[in-house]
Amino acid sequence: MMQSDGSHDNFSENAAFEMRKGLSAIQEINSSVKMLSLNARIEAARAGDAGKGFAVVSEEMKRLSDDIQTTAVQIEEIINRTVNEIAEAGITARGARLSDLAFNAIEILDRNLYERTADVRWWATESAFVEACTQPGSSEMSHTAMKRMDIILKNYTIYKDLVMADLNGRVIANGRPEQYHLIGRDVSDKPWFKGAVATGNGLEYYVQDLDICDLTGDHAVLYSAAIREGGSTEGKVIGVLMVIFDWKQADYIVKNVRLPENEKNSSRVVLFNRRGIVIAANNGTGVLTEDLSCISGIKRALNGEKGFTVETHEGQKTLIAYACTRGYETYRGLGWGCALMLPA
Repeated sequence: MMQSDGSHDNFSENAAFEMRKGLSAIQEINSSVKMLSLNARIEAARAGDAGKGFAVVSEEMKRLSDDIQTTAVQIEEIINRTVNEIAEAGITARGARLSDLAFNAIEILDRNLYERTADVRWWATESAFVEACTQPGSSEMSHTAMKRMDIILKNYTIYKDLVMADLNGRVIANGRPEQYHLIGRDVSDKPWFKGAVATGNGLEYYVQDLDICDLTGDHAVLYSAAIREGGSTEGKVIGVLMVIFDWKQADYIVKNVRLPENEKNSSRVVLFNRRGIVIAANNGTGVLTEDLSCISGIKRALNGEKGFTVETHEGQKTLIAYACTRGYETYRGLGWGCALMLPA
C-alpha cells in the first residue's frame, strides 16, 4: 500500500539507487569485455591466417558488448521513468491527503460558525432582551438583560461580549460592562446593526467578516440578529443583538491539523478570506496583512476547487493543498478557504 508520509519516497529512492548500482556494475563488466574484444582483434590480426577463427570470436564478443550497452541504456531509461512515475504517484497521494486535511479544517470552522448563527438568532428571542428593547429607557430592564448576558458568557467562553442596541442604535446592554464600556454608545452606522435591522424575519441573521472589532480592539467575527416584538419570528424589529466571536478559536483549528511529526514542523497552515488575505495561521503571522491571492493553489480554492498544486513559493518548490468553504446547514459561509503549504 502506498504511504504518503515520506517513507514511500525514501523506499523508491533507495530502490533506484540499488538498481543504478547494479546497472553500473554491468557497465563496468561490459567495459572489460570490450577491452578483451579489442585485444583479441589485435592479437588475431598479428596471427594472420592462424588467427582468423579467433577474430570471429572477437567480433561476436564486440556485438554482444554493443547489445549489452544498448540494453543498459534502455534499462537506465526505464529506471528513470519508473522513479519519476513513483515520485509523481507519491506526490499525488500526499497532495490528496493534505487537501482532505485542508477541507476538514475549513469544515470544522464552518460548523463552529454555523453554531454562532444559531446562538444569536436564539438569544434574540430571550425574554429579558425583548423586554429591554420594548422599554429601552428602563435601567431595570437593561440591568436584567445584562445579568442574563453575564450568565451566557460564563457558559459560552468563545464570545468576547454580547451587545444589545435599541432601534435607534444606542447600546442599552452588554455582558461585560466593566471590561467594555459600551452603554450609551451609538452604533447605528455599524454594518452589523444595519444588517440585522434589514433582515426579513427571525430566521435571518447578519455576519460581518473578520476584522478588528472597534468595540473590543480584538480580531473578531460579528454575528447579529434582530430582536423582534414579542420574540416572534415575524414580529416588528425593536432592537438588535450582536455577539462578538473570539477569533482565537481559529488558532486552535490551524494549530491542530493532524499532520505527521515529520510534516508538522515544516508546514504552514493558513485560513484565508474571499480575497485571499490570511485570517489565521499556525505560526501566527500575516493575519489581515498577507495577501496570498497570487498563488495558483489559492486562486483555485477561491474558485471553489479542492486539490493541490506544486509551485514555487518564496523561492522554494512548495506543495500547496487547498480547499474552500462549502458552508454548513443554513450557514452559507463567507468564501473562506484553508491551505497547507509544505516543501515539495
